[in-house]
Amino acid sequence: MRLTEKVHHILRNHLHEGDQAIDATAGNGYDTIFLAEQVGLSGKVIAIDIQDSAIRLTGEKLDSTGLIDRVKLVTDDHATALGKLIGASREKIAAITFNLGYLPGSDKRIQTNAESTKEALAASIQLLSPGGCLSVTAYRGHSGGTAEAETVEAFMRKSQCEGHAVDCFEPESSNSPPILWLLKKS
Repeated sequence: MRLTEKVHHILRNHLHEGDQAIDATAGNGYDTIFLAEQVGLSGKVIAIDIQDSAIRLTGEKLDSTGLIDRVKLVTDDHATALGKLIGASREKIAAITFNLGYLPGSDKRIQTNAESTKEALAASIQLLSPGGCLSVTAYRGHSGGTAEAETVEAFMRKSQCEGHAVDCFEPESSNSPPILWLLKKS
């Protein structure tokens, strides 16, 4: 099972009608669409990406699937956007997903980075409701990817020490495969 399929399988059993969820790195929109399907007609999803093109593509896909009304699209850095949500949405979000790195097929110089991701994860833990699920897929095979993956690991290890349930999934490979971290807030 691919890591994205694993995340979807877990969130399919976690999310319910009326929940709120965040796709912190909208990219091509696949996770946003999945989240919008899971939260149902009365739920809400916020999709964030730093690239206008990613938000535009995600919006087009949502429009073509009839899910656009369930999603708020935000063009911004994930740390900044999540930080702005803390006041109104503290402990109200059922699930937050991250796919770190860069948008496939786009300018590879535009990518997530360790410092911004560290801030975004700190905001995420404040946004998650008790029992909420945080999924982070870190791609290590690009410039800056290893440092970012190490930042995610440090955050997850610290969160585990604070009492949150944390799991890690790393495919066996001879190169640097992506790594998936899942956190369930205590």
